[in-house]
Amino acid sequence: MTTFRRPRVAFTLIELLVVIAIIAVLIGLLLPAVQKVREAAARSTCSNNLKQINLAALSYESANGCLPPGSHSTSYVGSLAYLLPHIEQDNIHRQIPANLMRLGDTTGGVWWGGGWAAANNKVKTFQCPTDNSDNLTPAAGIFANLYTTTAGGGSPQGSVFAPNYPALGRTNYAANAGYLGRGFPYAGPYYPDSRTTILAIADGTSNTLGFGEWLGGAETGSRDYVGSWMGVGAVPTAWGLGPTGYWHQFASKHPGALLFGFCDGSVRPVKKGASANVFIFASGAADGVVVDLDQL
Repeated sequence: MTTFRRPRVAFTLIELLVVIAIIAVLIGLLLPAVQKVREAAARSTCSNNLKQINLAALSYESANGCLPPGSHSTSYVGSLAYLLPHIEQDNIHRQIPANLMRLGDTTGGVWWGGGWAAANNKVKTFQCPTDNSDNLTPAAGIFANLYTTTAGGGSPQGSVFAPNYPALGRTNYAANAGYLGRGFPYAGPYYPDSRTTILAIADGTSNTLGFGEWLGGAETGSRDYVGSWMGVGAVPTAWGLGPTGYWHQFASKHPGALLFGFCDGSVRPVKKGASANVFIFASGAADGVVVDLDQL
C-alpha cells in the first residue's frame, strides 16, 4: 500500500516580505489616526479645564462682587489660586495663609514663604494634557511670579526659580491682561490687584477673553520655562500670538490653534495665525471695538 504525505505548506521569502510590507503600511496608517484621537481627547480635556476655570471666575464674582485679581501685587499670588474653592480644591486653598491673598494686605510677604506647601500640590484642572508640564524639566527655570505691570511700566514682569523644583505645581493657563494691563488701551479684566466687575466688561462677556492657554516658554523644541499655578498672573496680548511662543505670550501645544475661555464661561479655539489686531481687540474689556470673533 502506498502512503501519500501531504506536502508542507510554507511561505516563500517573497511572500513573507510582502506580508511584512503590508503590516508596515497598516501600522503607518493606524498611528496618525491614533495620534489624532489622542489629540482630540486631550483638546476636549483642555477645553473642559478652561471652561471650569472661567466658570470658577464667575462663581468668585458672585461670591465677592468682582472677578479675582490678576495677581496680588505684594505676595505675587496669581489669579488661579483665588479660584481653588470654586473648582473643588478648597483643601489646597486652606493651606494658603489668608494675608497672602487679601488685597491691600502687605503683612504676609511673598507666597514662597508661607504658601510654599500649598504650591507643591498638583492641580489637574490647571494642566493641559497635550503639554503635561508637570513632567517637564525646563532648561532655564520655573516662574515664581508673572504679571503685567499697571500704568507706569506697562510690561510683563516675572522672576523664576531654578528648574530643580519638580514638586512645584504648574499650569498651562493664565489670565488675560489685555494689551499691556491697566492704564493702557485695550486693558483686559485681569491685572495686579484688579477688582473687575462683570458690569465693567462693557464690550460684553461673550466678546472678551478671560483665561487662555499659556506655556511659559518655547512652543517648539526644548522647553526653557514653565510656570507655577500659584504665581502665574495675567499675560499681555501686545505681542500677539507668536509662531513659537514666549513667556510673555499665550501659546499652546495643540496643532493649529490654542483655546481661550471667554468671560461668559464659553470656550473657543483661536487660530495661531489669527490677526494680532483682532486678538488684541478681543482682549480688551471696555475699549468699544466691535470684534468679529470668526476672524480669530
